[in-house]
Amino acid sequence: MVQLSRRLAAFLRDSDDYELLPNADLDEVFIIVLFRAKNPELNGRLVEEINQTRQMYVSGTAWKGDKAVRVAVSNWKVDVERDFKVVTAILTAVAEGRPFDIATVE
Repeated sequence: MVQLSRRLAAFLRDSDDYELLPNADLDEVFIIVLFRAKNPELNGRLVEEINQTRQMYVSGTAWKGDKAVRVAVSNWKVDVERDFKVVTAILTAVAEGRPFDIATVE
């Protein structure tokens, strides 16, 4: 679980579309990952857009007064390689404003 959280945090930290919150070292990331979209319009609907894929569930929160997204990686069935591909494909599709199709994830 922690491996997936840290890989996701690294993806978000390096992303042009998302901001990792807080900007911490990856060794400080465990199960919860907070982030937001850099685009304020997308950020306002980000939780809904991600959850509409029906492939992952995130919850909304706030960070320093602005909307943010919380991912909790807490399932013992986590497959780091498979799930990282799915999660990053979802986040990329949402940022690009296109539908997500699980069949396209390799």
